[in-house]
Order: sequence, then structure tokens, then C-alpha cells
Amino acid sequence: MYHIKNDKRCRKSAAAIVAALEQLLDRKSFMDITVTDIQKTAGVGRSTFYRLFDNIDDVVTYSVDEQFKEIVKGYTDLSMRDFTAECISGMTESGGALMNILSSGRADLITRSLRKNLREAAEGQGEISEDELQYSFAVFASVCMAVVRVWDEGGRKETIDQLVDYVEKYIDLKAF
Repeated sequence: MYHIKNDKRCRKSAAAIVAALEQLLDRKSFMDITVTDIQKTAGVGRSTFYRLFDNIDDVVTYSVDEQFKEIVKGYTDLSMRDFTAECISGMTESGGALMNILSSGRADLITRSLRKNLREAAEGQGEISEDELQYSFAVFASVCMAVVRVWDEGGRKETIDQLVDYVEKYIDLKAF
């Protein structure tokens, strides 16, 4: 779990750590990156790293949570097609860092973050049960991640609209 307080110094250190991880992901596999690599690249002490994050997975979770917080703000204001496009474009435009994490077998970190942020955005919306929300968001997040992964593996040829067309072809977005 990450422990980022809402003060300028903590946020600045967390941002430096996230930036360091992203730099390292351009050169190394996610599985080969160590806390020492991150803290040296970020220019922060080991104690600062551990005051903010328990481990490297937490750095990814924090980074992805921050991205998805912005994306899911439109959850209740957009059509599901447009919202799906926002989610997919948010993932595809995040660059090599996300793709490195996906290819390392840790898509669960990204999917969990999307589910969590969707759940927070949906609080107080409609009469759907908590269980149904959890399952529907799990399906939605997993499908979006799978589409992005296939897009990446296939050479990134399709547009966002084409990717959303694939999602719509196989799942009913009106169900979300």
C-alpha cells in the first residue's frame, strides 16, 4: 500500500519515484527493477521510498491510480462508448511504462486500479448491488486491459475507435 500524505514534500518525492520507475522501465524489465534502482534514479533516500511505498508494486499502483482518477471522472457524464474510449486511450497513451508492466505479467496491478477507481466513481449511482458492481467493473477492466495488450502485441495499428468497436462487438457496454 502507498502512504502519500497530501503535502507538497510527499507528493514531490512520490512524483520523483514514479518518474524514476518510468525511466527505468524504458531500459529494464519491470521484474528486474529494484528499490535501490528506483531510489537512486529518483535521488531520494531509501527511507523516503519506504515511508511512501511498501514495495515497487505500490509505486505502480499509485501511478496508475492517479491516471485513472482523472479518467473515471467522466464515468457518469459520458456515454459508455465514450468512456470506454477514454479508458483505452488513457492506457495506450501512457507510453512504454504501462506496456512493460503488462508484458511483465503484472496486468493485475492495472486492472485492480481501474476497478477501484470505477467503484469510487460509481458510489451513489443507481440501484445496482455491490456484488454486481464489482463483477461488472471486473469484466470491463479485464476486457479493456486485454484489448490494449492485443493492440500492443499486434503492432499498435488500430485506432482507439477501432479498439472500442472490438469491445462493443464482444460485450454489451449498455450493461455497465
